[in-house]
Amino acid sequence: MILDMPTISLVSLSATTLIGLLLCFVWWRERSNALIGWWGVGQLLMAAGIAFASAASFVNDDALSAFGQALMVLSAAISWMAVREFVGRSLNPLWVAVWPCAFIIFCATDIAGSYDQRLILASTLLGVLHLLAAAEFTRQHNERLIARWPAIVLLAVLGLGYLAWMPLALTMPVREAGLVYASAWMPAVILIALLGRIALAFVVLAIVKEREEVRQRMFAMTDSLTGLPNRRALFESADALIAEQRFSSTDPVSVLVFDLDHFKKINDTYGHRLGDQVLKLFSETLLDTLDEHCIIGRLGGEEFAAILPGAALRAATETAEDVRGAFAASAMVVDGHQVAGTVSVGVASCDDGACDLGSLFHRADGALYAAKLAGRNRVQSVTPSDTTQFDSHGTEAPVPRWFDDRPEARNQMRTRRYRGSVDAA
Repeated sequence: MILDMPTISLVSLSATTLIGLLLCFVWWRERSNALIGWWGVGQLLMAAGIAFASAASFVNDDALSAFGQALMVLSAAISWMAVREFVGRSLNPLWVAVWPCAFIIFCATDIAGSYDQRLILASTLLGVLHLLAAAEFTRQHNERLIARWPAIVLLAVLGLGYLAWMPLALTMPVREAGLVYASAWMPAVILIALLGRIALAFVVLAIVKEREEVRQRMFAMTDSLTGLPNRRALFESADALIAEQRFSSTDPVSVLVFDLDHFKKINDTYGHRLGDQVLKLFSETLLDTLDEHCIIGRLGGEEFAAILPGAALRAATETAEDVRGAFAASAMVVDGHQVAGTVSVGVASCDDGACDLGSLFHRADGALYAAKLAGRNRVQSVTPSDTTQFDSHGTEAPVPRWFDDRPEARNQMRTRRYRGSVDAA
């Protein structure tokens, strides 16, 4: 099959221009991610380079051809910069300008004086820049974006394809810009490059959309004030912990439930702004005190929780005491105010990882309210052998041996648990 060079050039110019305009329009409409906008600008520059190179072949103007090739190199450099910014790596814009400027300097100093030399130099720079962009996507380890793998493959294939122009130019030289349309291989490589650009445009849109979906899921699972996982995320992490069997089924597991003491009084006395600072301070205390393998989260309001895989009751109780002491010391004075913040902690454990974490949370919750009733600013634990009872709302509540069994005390606990359930709902 014979490919008509003028037709292929026109199709490449038109399609690349449309791709660039479409990407710029999408970015302008959504302002979602700069990668789309910069990639669109790069495609428009590529289209301009194709237009100048095509015009140069008609008038046989080597200088015009070199300018068009420099624009193509600039297009690839901008795409490389866009990928670096997307993966969180900054790039000085001067490095973007270095590539086309170096190409122009080489052409002006006769280092790449002939058309074939310019073609080899341009294709080399384009290939290297595409491979660099592919390498940048491989650095993206903190996000599990599936769409980046097609991008890596396409960029690598395009980069190697541009590098393949070198042996073609050496074995079947073009000599000058006016002979481009007589080339036996140029139409084919232009068509392949065009198909790669079209595929990459769709992949770029897919990558940005996937990141946006990931971030939306993250925001839905994250407490906006403290940055900790919220209630939903905490319990999903607990399910994943069991499903992935990250610890042996014979290992113990413990749950800690925290409640800041007299938090409403802190808000009423010092204002909600300082109350928010106290909540942030406690979340920082949790992060600093608990091991990184622990699962922590904010249940809502002034309540927090932590799951400690592999921790028996004694170790969990000691950890809870560490958190209580650390917070009491750090929250003594907050923003110049004598807050004297404290926390009560309920601890529950089971001897093996096969236990029901839901009921373990209920038991820790019961221990927490027992700690509240016993005077606050303390750690109370409930052992697996402690008996349980069902309250009037059907919620399993632990009754430790040391629990106050007076009727008024039981009613107070039921009222507080009921209010907690309503708040959670």
